[in-house]
Amino acid sequence: MSTELLTRARQIEIEIEVVTLLQELGINRYPMSVQDLAEGLGIELVKYSSLSVEERALAKAASDDAFHVRTADFYETRIVLDDRGAYYFRSRFSGAHEIGHIWLEHRESTADREAEADYFAGYLLVPHPLVLTASAGESVSDLFGVSGQCADYAQDQARVRLREGTPRRPHEKWLLDNVVWEGGGLVGRL
Repeated sequence: MSTELLTRARQIEIEIEVVTLLQELGINRYPMSVQDLAEGLGIELVKYSSLSVEERALAKAASDDAFHVRTADFYETRIVLDDRGAYYFRSRFSGAHEIGHIWLEHRESTADREAEADYFAGYLLVPHPLVLTASAGESVSDLFGVSGQCADYAQDQARVRLREGTPRRPHEKWLLDNVVWEGGGLVGRL
């Protein structure tokens, strides 16, 4: 992930944006369903597996994992993502990444747009305060339905937050006070 480019102040702004999104949509269940989130925003998720062979080839030429498209008037938005086989965890992150671009209103000229969308996706899927509530020995990857790389990064970030020694911020308190934990087992759930 390229999130090391972001200042801590910008990371906190993005964390607040994630929690604001969850609050506005009334979403408080974890593990996070990217599909439910997209639907709540009125964004259609188009899975590579639903495309014809020709359409899939065009989609793969545009991106190996995901991309979003909007109509010229921004009335409709779609996220197209590879949901096939080994790409399950990647598709969840990629879908959340694209939602980050949309929610943060990125344009092509937005500085650090990829790093910001990566941080948004990571915090959305594996918020640091929730990582800290996991029992010793539990697999963060399994609990949150993310790749090992994403889980490792979230655990590293959670440890950094602990070393900061600052009191919990309001957005962190909201997550801890309002999230309903459904546990792992995300088979078939994007």
